[in-house]
Amino acid sequence: MLDDRGNTAAYLLYAFTRIRSIARLANIDEEMLQKAARETKIVLDHEKEWKLGRCILRFPEILQKILDDLFLHTLCDYVYELATTFTEFYDSCYCVEKDRQTGRVLKVNMCRMLLCEAVAAVMAKGFDILGIKPVQRM
Repeated sequence: MLDDRGNTAAYLLYAFTRIRSIARLANIDEEMLQKAARETKIVLDHEKEWKLGRCILRFPEILQKILDDLFLHTLCDYVYELATTFTEFYDSCYCVEKDRQTGRVLKVNMCRMLLCEAVAAVMAKGFDILGIKPVQRM
């Protein structure tokens, strides 16, 4: 089924491409993200940032659980939870502020941008384990 709503591969891939597009639309390249990762102190002020951060940190625990009980669907459930938690975060917390008339980028919140990239990295690793090939655009 190719429904882009709910707990489907299409929904997860859509969420992933949406995350990857944030940096691209803000003209932030991989080198800038790497530099920010080294130099930026991550500050989580908003409750949705905290919720997303806690969800990201559960990834090793999820992998260990799968190794222990061999129930791979646990990873599917986790990646879906991560995608929905990201959506809550994205709806509440801006990452990129643009001028409404010109579309020019005014401000980039690098802490939040790095949080987005962490979500994308975890989702990509989850997709790899599940045998799902991530896409950059949909």
